[in-house]
Amino acid sequence: MKISVETLLASTMRFTQAPRGIRQGQAMTFPPANFDPSIDPTADQVRAVRDAGPDGPVVMLNLLKFRARANYPAGSPHAPCSGAEAYRRYQTAFVETVGDVSRAEVVFEGPVDRTFIGDATQDWDKCLLVRYPSRQHFLAMMANAAYREALVHRYAGLERTILLQMQG
Repeated sequence: MKISVETLLASTMRFTQAPRGIRQGQAMTFPPANFDPSIDPTADQVRAVRDAGPDGPVVMLNLLKFRARANYPAGSPHAPCSGAEAYRRYQTAFVETVGDVSRAEVVFEGPVDRTFIGDATQDWDKCLLVRYPSRQHFLAMMANAAYREALVHRYAGLERTILLQMQG
């Protein structure tokens, strides 16, 4: 199954099964006002995941650095919170809206205590390992309108991230 990069990078969408806190059928312009391109894949990165990589399961290693305060767009209906709480909202929406699509399994989730080897200025708050049955499951999740709506929380919560794909 091939997923169109254009589908993933569409500029406007509507959805029929709205995530918690979003009115059903509400138009959403993607990216949302708090979009941060430094934590989102480029079209070339999406094509690379789509077109090349391991067959079978993949594990995504997420290194996450949270904002002290979440950066929701002006007028957002979401209560002010920490970046870590905004990311928890994203994780909840991820499970509720696309669990059946992604069939993702959290293999490990925990705080990062310290940098042992490497650039200590690149501190991280959390490590998350997520296994997907295939690259196609991961891409189907990314193309899902309800998932994309939940990204507002991810953008609000993250200061920076690294996402590494591994054979899993």
